Amino acid sequence: MRLISKPAQLSQPIDPIRPAPPPALSQKPGAAQQHISPWVWRLFIASVLLWFGVLLTTAWRPVLVPPEIGNPAILPPLPSFLQVPEELERLWLPTIIVLGLCIVLRWIKPTNPTRLVVRGVMAFVAIRYLVWRSLVTLNVSHWLSITLSLVFFANEIVWISSYLLYFLQSTWTTEKRRRMEADRYSQAVLAGDYLPWVDVFIPSYKEPDFIVRRTAIGCQAMDYPNKTIYILDDTRRPNIKALAEELGCKYITRPDNKHAKAGNLNNALPQTDGELITIMDADFVPFRHFLTRVVGFFQNSEIDLVQTPQHFYNPDYHARNLGLDSFLPNDMEHFFGFVQPGRDSGNCVICCGTSYVVRRSSVEAIGGYYTRCCVEDYQTSIRLLTAGGRLIYLNEVLSMGESTRTFVDFIDQRLRWLQGNLQVYFCGDELPIWSKLNWVQKSYHVTLILFCFNPVVRLISLVTPLLSFYLGPSPLVASVEQYAYYAIPFMLLYNVSFTWATDYRLSAFWNEVYETAFCFPALGRLSLVLKQPFAKASTATRKGVKEESKNYNFHLTWPLLVLIGLTIVGLFLHYGGYWLGVWPHQQYEYEGKGFLVFWMLYNLLVMGAAVLAGIDQPVRRVVDRFPIETLCKVTIEGQPYWGQTHELSETGASITLKTCPNYPLRKGCAVLVEFLEQGFSVEAEVLRSRSNDHCLALSLQFTNLSLEQNRQLVDCLYGDMTWWKQRKQPGIFDSLLAMLSAVLHFRPVMKKYD
Repeated sequence: MRLISKPAQLSQPIDPIRPAPPPALSQKPGAAQQHISPWVWRLFIASVLLWFGVLLTTAWRPVLVPPEIGNPAILPPLPSFLQVPEELERLWLPTIIVLGLCIVLRWIKPTNPTRLVVRGVMAFVAIRYLVWRSLVTLNVSHWLSITLSLVFFANEIVWISSYLLYFLQSTWTTEKRRRMEADRYSQAVLAGDYLPWVDVFIPSYKEPDFIVRRTAIGCQAMDYPNKTIYILDDTRRPNIKALAEELGCKYITRPDNKHAKAGNLNNALPQTDGELITIMDADFVPFRHFLTRVVGFFQNSEIDLVQTPQHFYNPDYHARNLGLDSFLPNDMEHFFGFVQPGRDSGNCVICCGTSYVVRRSSVEAIGGYYTRCCVEDYQTSIRLLTAGGRLIYLNEVLSMGESTRTFVDFIDQRLRWLQGNLQVYFCGDELPIWSKLNWVQKSYHVTLILFCFNPVVRLISLVTPLLSFYLGPSPLVASVEQYAYYAIPFMLLYNVSFTWATDYRLSAFWNEVYETAFCFPALGRLSLVLKQPFAKASTATRKGVKEESKNYNFHLTWPLLVLIGLTIVGLFLHYGGYWLGVWPHQQYEYEGKGFLVFWMLYNLLVMGAAVLAGIDQPVRRVVDRFPIETLCKVTIEGQPYWGQTHELSETGASITLKTCPNYPLRKGCAVLVEFLEQGFSVEAEVLRSRSNDHCLALSLQFTNLSLEQNRQLVDCLYGDMTWWKQRKQPGIFDSLLAMLSAVLHFRPVMKKYD
C-alpha cells in the first residue's frame, strides 16, 4: 500500500500538544528537598545488616528458614510421561544428542533452512523443559518457598516465551534476497539511467570540528553525481559554518534546539528539495559506493526507506576496557546483522537514525520527523509503517561510525534509546500501532516491549539464588538426575544455538554481561518512564571523548558490587560454617543445593565481567589509528628511505624503515612521507624513533595538511571495506574463556598508565 495522506506544510511542522511538565522536572538534578539525610539511610542499612548477622549467628544456622521446613523432605513423584530413566546411558542420552548437534553446528552455515531446523529442535527442547518445570519442580513447602518458586518460574516463562517469539521473528531473514536486489537495481545507477537528486543531511550537535570534517569529506567522496551535502548545525557555531564554506558544503542552522535532532531535520526539509534524503550522523563516514548500492531501490515506487547497518571503526567500551578489542565484536552486531534482516521479512524494519536513504515525499506525507519522543528514528519509521509504508533493510556494511568509548556514554545512550522505545506506547493517538499494523508487525512490538522490561528479568535472575541462600527455601526442587535429563540439554542448546544462529555476531555469554551491566541503570529509567513518560532525557552521545585517567564508575556499578559481596558472604556463611564446625554439613543440604551454588558462581562471573568492563581506561587518542600496512617512502634531510606503515590515522602514522640512517632521529625532525600505492605525500615531524635489527621505527605526526591531503587520508582510511573493518566472529567457548580470563586477570584494575 502506498502513502496516501496529503503532504503537510513543513514550514509549520506538526507539533503535538503536550501538557506542561510538572514543576519537579524543571528543577536541576539534586535540587529537590531531601526529607531524610543520606547518613540516616546508611545507618539504617548498617543496622539491618547487623541485625541480620546477629540473627544468623545466634540462631546457629546460615538461613532464616530451616531447610527441613522450607524444602520438601521427599521429592514429588514424576508423572509417568516425565519419568527419568534409571539406566545411566539413557539418562544422559538427551545431553549427548544435544552435545553432538552443537559440535556439528560448527560445520553448518546458518541459513534460513538450517536455522528453521535447529530452532525447531530448540523449541521442542524448551517446551519439554517448561513442562517439566511446571509440573514437578515448584516448591510448595512454605509460604516463602511458594513465593520464591512462583516468582522465579514466572520469570522463566517470560524469558523463554520472549525467546521463542524471537525465534519465529528472526529465523527467516531477507539478507540474501536484498543483496541480489541491490545488484540488479544498482545497474541503472551505474549506467546513469536512474540518478535522482539526493540531499545528504549531516546533523551535528557539539561534535568536534575534525569529526564533522571527516564525515563531510566522506559524503563528498561518494561515487554519485547528483547530490548536495548539507551540514545541519544545531549549535550555531561560526567554526562549523566556516568549515562548510571551506569544504563546499551547504550550511543550515536554526535559532533554537527545539525537539533536538527531529527538529533539526524538520528545519532542513523545507529548505531543500532533493527527491531522496540521506541521513549521515556527524560521526559516521559512508563508503564511496553507499549511494550506488542504495539509491537504485527507489526505482520501486512502493519503497519509502532503505536502512543499512551501523558498523564501527573503534571497539565498544567493554572490549576496550577488558583488553579484548581485537577479539570481541561490537554489541550492536547482533541487532544490525541479524535482528534487522528478520524484521525485514515482516515489514517492520526500524529506522536507526543514520546510514539510510528515505523518499522525501514519504517523510512529507507524515508531517516530517516525529518530535514527541526523545529520539526520532524509530518513531518516524513507525509513523511510516502505520501510514502503509514499506521499509527495507540492506544488510551490507556501507558506512562506519564511532562507537561509545566509555561505559558512562554507553549507559547514557542506551537509557535514551530505552526511554524513546517505551515512549512509543504512550503515543497511541499519533502512533496507532495496535489498530493500523498487521498481526505480524504487532508481534515485533510485543517482542520490543518484553525486551524493554528485560532488566526486570535480569534482576530476578541475579537475586533469586541469593534470596534462596539467605532465606533457606529453594526456588525449584529436583534431583540431580532430573537436571541432567531436562535442564542441561536445554541450557546447552540455548547457549550454542543462540550464538550459531546469529553467525557468531553475539555470544550468549557476552549478551548476559551487557544485560547485567545495563540492568540497574535501566531499572531506574524504567521507573521514571512509567511515572513520567516524557521526562527530559539526554539529547546526544558525546563524541571525540578524551580522558587522562581511569574512571571506576562506582555510581553505576555499586549495585553489582553489593550483589557480588552478598554472594561471597552467602557462600562463606554456608561453607565457612561447615569448615569451622558451627553447623553440621548434612543438616543443611537439600536437593537442588548444588544447582544454586553453580548458579551463584556463574552470576558471580558475569557480574565480575560487567563491573570490570565498566572501569573506563584512559582515552588519550581521540583520532583512531588503524592497522593499515602500505608501502611508503620517507625523505629525511633530502635522502629517501623505503618502508611500510603499521598504523595510520588522519593525523599521524607508525612506520618501519627497511633502509635507514645509522642514527635515531631527534624529536621534531621534519620528514616527507610519500604513500606509494595511494599516490600522495604529506609533511610530518618525528615524535619518537627507535633503532632495532637494522630497521628504524618511527612515530610521526602529520603537519601542514592541505584540504586535498585530508581528503586523501579520509578516503584511504574510511572510503571502503578493508580487512581490519571485517566483523569479528569468536567461537562460543572462546567467548566464555575470554570472559573467565578477563575476570581472573583483573586487567582493568591492574593495568597501569604513565
